[in-house]
Amino acid sequence: MAYSANLRRGLLVSAAAIVVVAAGGALAVRSLLDPQALRLRAIAAIERQTGRDVTLGAVEVHLFPASVSVRDIGLANMKGGDTAQMFTARAMDASVDLMALLHHRIQLENVTLDHPVVALQRNADGQANWRLTPNGPQASHPAATQAASGTPWTVQLGSLQVRDATVGWDDRLTNVKTQLALAHVNVSGLGGSQPEFDIAGGQGDATFTLTGHTGAIALTQGAQDGQKWPLRLKAAFRDHGSDAGQVTVDGTLANPDRIKGYDLKIDGQIARLGDLAPLLAGYELPDVANVRLSTRVVDGSAPQDTKIVPQVRSLHLQTGAFDARRYLAGLQVGSLAVDAAAPNEMLTMKGAGNWNGQDLKLAASFGSLEQAEHALLTHLSDSLPLSVDLSGAPGSLRIAGMLGGTRAVVNVTGSAGHLVLPDGAALDHLEATTHLVSEGNGARFALSDLNIRSTQLALTGTLDLTMHGGHGGVPLLAGAIDASWLDLDALRGPVTPAKAAEKTAPPPSDNRIAFERLRDIDMDLKVSVAQMELEGEAYRQALMQIALRDGRLSVDPLQASGTGRRISGHFAVDASGDVPVVSGTIGTLVLPATWIEQRTGMPVAVRGAFQLVGEGSARGHTTAELRSTLSGHMGASIVNGTIDGAALGSLLGNVAHGLTGSGALPLRCFGLHMDMANGQAKVDTIGLQTSVLSMTGSGTVGLASYALDLHLLPQVLVGGTGASIPVQVGGSLSAPRPRMDAKADGRYAIGLLLGGSSGNGTVVDPCPATLKAAREGQAGPEPTGSMPKVSTDASTLARDNPKAAAKIGKAKDVLKGLGLIH
Repeated sequence: MAYSANLRRGLLVSAAAIVVVAAGGALAVRSLLDPQALRLRAIAAIERQTGRDVTLGAVEVHLFPASVSVRDIGLANMKGGDTAQMFTARAMDASVDLMALLHHRIQLENVTLDHPVVALQRNADGQANWRLTPNGPQASHPAATQAASGTPWTVQLGSLQVRDATVGWDDRLTNVKTQLALAHVNVSGLGGSQPEFDIAGGQGDATFTLTGHTGAIALTQGAQDGQKWPLRLKAAFRDHGSDAGQVTVDGTLANPDRIKGYDLKIDGQIARLGDLAPLLAGYELPDVANVRLSTRVVDGSAPQDTKIVPQVRSLHLQTGAFDARRYLAGLQVGSLAVDAAAPNEMLTMKGAGNWNGQDLKLAASFGSLEQAEHALLTHLSDSLPLSVDLSGAPGSLRIAGMLGGTRAVVNVTGSAGHLVLPDGAALDHLEATTHLVSEGNGARFALSDLNIRSTQLALTGTLDLTMHGGHGGVPLLAGAIDASWLDLDALRGPVTPAKAAEKTAPPPSDNRIAFERLRDIDMDLKVSVAQMELEGEAYRQALMQIALRDGRLSVDPLQASGTGRRISGHFAVDASGDVPVVSGTIGTLVLPATWIEQRTGMPVAVRGAFQLVGEGSARGHTTAELRSTLSGHMGASIVNGTIDGAALGSLLGNVAHGLTGSGALPLRCFGLHMDMANGQAKVDTIGLQTSVLSMTGSGTVGLASYALDLHLLPQVLVGGTGASIPVQVGGSLSAPRPRMDAKADGRYAIGLLLGGSSGNGTVVDPCPATLKAAREGQAGPEPTGSMPKVSTDASTLARDNPKAAAKIGKAKDVLKGLGLIH
């Protein structure tokens, strides 16, 4: 019994001791988990570890199990950052390791963040806001300072879960700026040497997942020389719910903060590269299908260099179809393969596609991978061997030699049976060769032995480009082109006349003309053509001398000789001052009507070869300014062309209603002459003659507004019968408003034209006088055919010939049909 009593007393004493110890321990833990004390210790620890100001809102502590909840968390941005805070979160919940508290460590496990917002930024000099500086200045928190006066506290994270996160990325070093929404972020082992990541996010219908591991996060606070930060990540992409591809990155980084010292193996498959554009805002991605990539990339820059200089140590790239018109007009790529197994292995390229609808194949090599990359990074400071072969339906092209370096030599050979050019033009039976020499690391390029022959042209020549040979160090292009044959009609391609109904008002002309580009290059170029075809006319001994220096362009002479006409004149643009000046003198110049229409924006109803004469000058930066300041005199004429019937009908109104139709009418002659000043063209001569009417007149045209004030006298012909009716035309070139033109007494001077082709007639052929005025006395081709003739005055004819009454009655019926009399 005594033993039993002693045992009971022993157990009671032990139990009391346990209770006392437990109660004391609980009180000790409770003191360590005091919310306010824990908040101040955490602030002091984080500020000491990051060197940034920290804000923590309300803190709640739970003992069993030990956990903590914090509201309104914020970490300040670096000095000069665009935002006040680099990191914010609405709330954080985490478990607390009690034993770690005894060692002055706040060890947080199972950390959950609610709606964190992270603003990552890197300046142009490479300074990044995620690069933290331990032991930096702390914010003024007296209680925190007091709590940290003894053994300093530290904060460590074990695992992390994030909900509804937003990450912004603004990298001024690479000019990339984007923002992503993250559905979840799960990170484990944050305090260890190999934290694991599981991240999901996206932008719109483009989403991604990122899994893998990195080296210890502590290394981002300043890696030591020789340390390698391991990296293995896998990204999978989806677009509109379907798999879009994946990319894996495996390797090391010597300096993760600045993304320096990397050695990475990258493998990827992307269904369509353009689908990733929302995730990589700031990068312009071509819309390439079926991309397969396997490459190894290392950092080729010095450790202290802020620039990123990747060096490719191996490359295997395959693509499907993509639109390559941004690189070469009309080019569509069907497939492309680029390969190099090692730095010293040859870089090869194979591809297939089409250019302007014509099939092409590519086979090329560019020396070794190391050579090609060095040439790219140094702008061809060293020579790069290359061989490029293009073949297909258009023909073949071979480029071979050494490109770049102190002296580069390249030979070019091409051929094509029928080469389709833009705008429908073509070259038939083409053979071309040339020899290119580059000297002084690209300081000078000489193109010699240029020889091009086809059905449409045959020329030889030399060109010399000195990169800094012009004024102020701009490039200087000099040379001579000699053509024995040039068919400009064939080179312009087919022209489809536009219908009057399709003609619209002139396009806006307030866009600035890039005259300043004339200051970017100097030029001394001579072009001669032994025989030339233009608008069906043959010309001989054409010569054009182009001189450009310091923004002053001169084309003088501009000359050629043809049958019954001669092209001569000169043209100049002075863009050396603040306001460009354009001037020219045309002894005579022949230009297609379509060329004038395309470059002036004015609807031109006639088709054929315009013969221009005159002189003029203008000042301004836009076509509108040039037109409004144009001064001088100008004549324009066409013979044996066509005129749009609907356009002519809209100009004359009821006078020509039902006669001109809507198709093209044969145009025996057309001409006008004008004097230009103060934004207006005073037209002293207008004349034309078609198969259904002749017309003369005068008036004014606004050079900037195209406003019309014309007084015309059309003579409508119906067989041997017709009438002359004066017309006044207002409105504009694109919307003319015709009406009958009354005399001062309000009456209309309508004249009847009656008779047959045997009479002398009162209708005068307008062509001779019109063409003489429009050509300012210069020679030119004459219209073919003769003008219909009519007989003498109607009253005399009626008195002398009983049949005249019937003629007059017929004329009256015609005039009634035209709406001229009632």
